[in-house]
Amino acid sequence: MASWLLATVWCLLLLGGVLAPRLGSETALLVCYAACAGLLLAARPRPRAAVSLAGASLAAVAGFVALPAWLAVLWGIGQQLGLPPVPRTSTAAASASAFIAHVMLAPLFEELLYRERLLPALRARLGAPLALVLSSALFAAPHLEAWSVLTTFFVGLALGGVFLATGRVELCVAHHAGLNAALLVCGLPPTRAALAPPLAALVGSALLGLACGWTRGRAARTPVHAPAHAPRAQRPYQA
Repeated sequence: MASWLLATVWCLLLLGGVLAPRLGSETALLVCYAACAGLLLAARPRPRAAVSLAGASLAAVAGFVALPAWLAVLWGIGQQLGLPPVPRTSTAAASASAFIAHVMLAPLFEELLYRERLLPALRARLGAPLALVLSSALFAAPHLEAWSVLTTFFVGLALGGVFLATGRVELCVAHHAGLNAALLVCGLPPTRAALAPPLAALVGSALLGLACGWTRGRAARTPVHAPAHAPRAQRPYQA
């Protein structure tokens, strides 16, 4: 099922590129992302427990404030790899369609696919370390541009670690959304509403740690038992 979903989503992403000349790039992207999100939501097993709004909120804020730290680390890695300079992006207000596509839809379908579906399926066959690396590489592959591939691979490793630590994809969706929102609001490189990289790393890590701790504590207080016939990839993650 996970491989079928992966292939379908990649085909939809290619279709978005085909539709762009006719619909316009923003509209085509919005339609494509909406289709991917709808597919992943429709194919999703019944949620195991209610979403922790407090944990998700902390994870989203952590993603937003951590952006400068991520960029500083990735810039250093990219320089070592000999990647060309990063093109600047405008800090003008993002359109509503861009916000919906990149902050609401993309984090939703990408986390449901790469973290909730692919990572457990690969972990059952390859073990956690290889599954984490492979799922992150698959997450990075469709982004094509060198800096985007580098960024999404390392962000995927971090988000995969969050999923393995908590067993909850909602934190991954929220943190991913926070990072994307920061890119739209602050620009690249960040020019407004951004902390210095060391402070961003400290605050972002602390908030994400609180989000994970809150979620794990809440799960421990309200245990959920999977049906005996449920496949391994759908059972609650056991720490």
